[in-house]
Amino acid sequence: MVFGIDVGGTTVKIGMIENKQLIDKFEIPTNKDTLFKDICLFLKDYIKRNSIQSLEGIGFGLPGNVIHNYIYNLPNVGLKNIDLEAEISKYFPDVPVAAQNDANVAALGEMLYNNEYQNACMITLGTGVGCGIVLHGKVVEGSHGAAGEVGHMGIATEYNFECTCGLKGCLETVASATGIVRLAKYHYHEFETKLKNPYTAKDVFDLAKQNDPLCCFVVDKVAYYIAKCISILAVVVDVDVYYIGGGVSKAGKLLIEAIQKHYEKLSHYAVKKVKIESARLLNDAGMLGAAALI
Repeated sequence: MVFGIDVGGTTVKIGMIENKQLIDKFEIPTNKDTLFKDICLFLKDYIKRNSIQSLEGIGFGLPGNVIHNYIYNLPNVGLKNIDLEAEISKYFPDVPVAAQNDANVAALGEMLYNNEYQNACMITLGTGVGCGIVLHGKVVEGSHGAAGEVGHMGIATEYNFECTCGLKGCLETVASATGIVRLAKYHYHEFETKLKNPYTAKDVFDLAKQNDPLCCFVVDKVAYYIAKCISILAVVVDVDVYYIGGGVSKAGKLLIEAIQKHYEKLSHYAVKKVKIESARLLNDAGMLGAAALI
């Protein structure tokens, strides 16, 4: 048995995987001050309650810069410079640990379990924006663990909002869940709208489906920037498919069709036919991909 841990800015998704199948899953809050202690105590309690005799390993998907199980920076969590193996060994001294960027493991999960493409990108839209790149069945990490950090592409300079990474105009500032709310607030008084404070990204998408003027405008802006990101990626990595995942992707067909509309206008002719699809494993991809690292 293996645990797959998908750490997000708001919640930690924990999956129990056996023979590559997700047997059980849970969520706990993300608390930066006690993050790995919380995870390990939960796992210990689960193992005890279920009389589990053998644990093969613990795989992590982490939202930031991770190389060889060393966490350099998780900006949306507020943690940096942590030896992950040392932290986990306090509770599980003899259990193998492996970690990669959360978008990378989500992409790996989609690839392994769909078994349809050898070259793919997975763009995750949640508290932040990430991207995992898989070429010939292998995750591309890069020399500094930053391959696929498209959330920090400086392509939203029209707004130039400040990002958690310290830069301005990053894709994440307009296409993450918080970025979508930020856009709606920025343009709130320019359109008629049924949005009532406080509202969420889900509220924006729900009202866009009802043709709310403000929400339709915001969704179109978000789709434009995601399409612009994909059009740039497409002439760099040239994959078969772009999966759109993460909590924001629950908007489904509305978001995918808007992205495709803009992508057709922005993309190079050689890569115009690339597929853009909703991720099929949804929130399970990160847990399954993390477990596959073991």
